[in-house]
Amino acid sequence: MNSEQLRYFELAYQERNFSAAARLVPCSPQGLAKAIHALEKELGVELFASDPASGLPQPTEYAHELYEYACVNDSNVRLLRESFDRIRGTQRLEVSLGLSLGVLGLLGYDFLNGFEQTYPGVRLTYRESDDAECARDLERGVCDLALIVGPPDALAERFAVRELYRCPIYLWAREDDPLAARDSIGIEDLAGRDVALPGRGFHCHAQLIDDAARAGVRLGRVFEMSEIFQLYEFALHGRGLGFTVRHLVDLATFTSGGVRAVPVRCEPWHFSVARQRTRALDTAERSLWEWCLRYARRLPSDPIA
Repeated sequence: MNSEQLRYFELAYQERNFSAAARLVPCSPQGLAKAIHALEKELGVELFASDPASGLPQPTEYAHELYEYACVNDSNVRLLRESFDRIRGTQRLEVSLGLSLGVLGLLGYDFLNGFEQTYPGVRLTYRESDDAECARDLERGVCDLALIVGPPDALAERFAVRELYRCPIYLWAREDDPLAARDSIGIEDLAGRDVALPGRGFHCHAQLIDDAARAGVRLGRVFEMSEIFQLYEFALHGRGLGFTVRHLVDLATFTSGGVRAVPVRCEPWHFSVARQRTRALDTAERSLWEWCLRYARRLPSDPIA
């Protein structure tokens, strides 16, 4: 397997059309197909299967795996070249990441450690903040990339984005609350109910209030609480309903009893990787962008591929 074969494969994977991929080389479609078949023979797997409807080549599961390998290989080659430049004193590989609070808790620290191990030539720094501040940091250039909570369509009005993950919003309810016995909660069920939410800098705060207003539902008092433990204890002590999301529900800290998390039928909690539209990604930034896309496939539930 050589670099030319990998390049031909990557183009075929991206274009889903041997003729279109061949024009980008450029070479003949027959030459590109021959290179792909030679690669399949060497690896002992089928990388593309003909689609019965269109006749176009569709990647197999083996192709998905090889494409991930090829992306890492390309990035590592670029990083190696830039590391040589850095040694010569012409470039320093560094990338900064903005994180909406709560995202790293879902990703886990393997997200950071895995990136550093996969791309040892890149120094990664990060800063956590609420959703609004994270977006402002990206706009101001404080960070190079960001993992931002919010609807991807709305984020796409300001940034170039790829959605990575979504899950339902949950509300903690004490077990003696009738809502705790429900399979799900509708916005109409919140009429007159006191609710504890993260502060105004978090998308979920405005989202739930706006959803209630659109449904003609008048909430009780809305309390702003910055810590997830405060939101949990708000429900545990019978003061009302407390906001949470799926990856927090099963944590041992919150499974001692007395409270049950119930999903809400409203816009989900989701986050995207985002960058400024007006700037091209350098090699280090591209490596982090691709790492975010690959890592999202490992998430425990509701990944967006």
